[in-house]
Amino acid sequence: MKRLFLFYLLLMAAMPALATEIRIAVAANFTATLERLAEVYGAENGVQFAISSGSSGKHFAQIRQGAPFDLFFSADDQRTADLVAGGHAVADSRFAYAQGLLVLWSPDSERIPDDAIALLQGSEYRRLAIANPRVAPYGTAAEAVMLAHGIEPGSGRLVTGQSIGQTFNFVTTGNADFGFVALSQVIHHERQHGAGSRWTPDPDSYPAIIQEAVLLGSAREPEAASVFLDWVRNSETARTLIEADGYLL
Repeated sequence: MKRLFLFYLLLMAAMPALATEIRIAVAANFTATLERLAEVYGAENGVQFAISSGSSGKHFAQIRQGAPFDLFFSADDQRTADLVAGGHAVADSRFAYAQGLLVLWSPDSERIPDDAIALLQGSEYRRLAIANPRVAPYGTAAEAVMLAHGIEPGSGRLVTGQSIGQTFNFVTTGNADFGFVALSQVIHHERQHGAGSRWTPDPDSYPAIIQEAVLLGSAREPEAASVFLDWVRNSETARTLIEADGYLL
């Protein structure tokens, strides 16, 4: 019996410890940046990540219904506040990790001229893509920019994605001539595929896209998730990476 016990001790010692896994729901625009953050942090701290990308509205609904996430990186600050108010998130964990910037973009380097407003007010394009303003903060921002400049695409010319990720896909696949997307998405795409053409609206022409993160009340790994949040908030490495990916801090 003693030999059997020693055998099990040796077997357990030889087995690698299971790495902590942090489960994160993240807004589509921040997914690529979060993956880069997770790669750096995970390598240094032996932590694994399960990242689920989608619209903030969709994640919000899933979390309220008990979806098994530890952290939520939203594309706005309203849904994090609502989760705290509803008892689904930890109040003192909320913080703004970035401010997003909107851009009109095409992968065609010559498609968007200097006078992008005149282009959008005219009829020299088939389709313009935006995210759904009802569920995606970048869609709300796009709607505000169009209203501010009197841009009214004709019937059938405005295509709407349910997330900024789907909206970006409309543009890269040619289903739309161009679209209002996140600057961060453009930066990631152009690193791999070369420069397209873009117009950056004045940030004062749309509501500030303040993106918040929060620790969820149902977190399975609350301590590890809290430490990662602190690293994103305070680490110079994390802040430099976020800024380089097209966000304001």
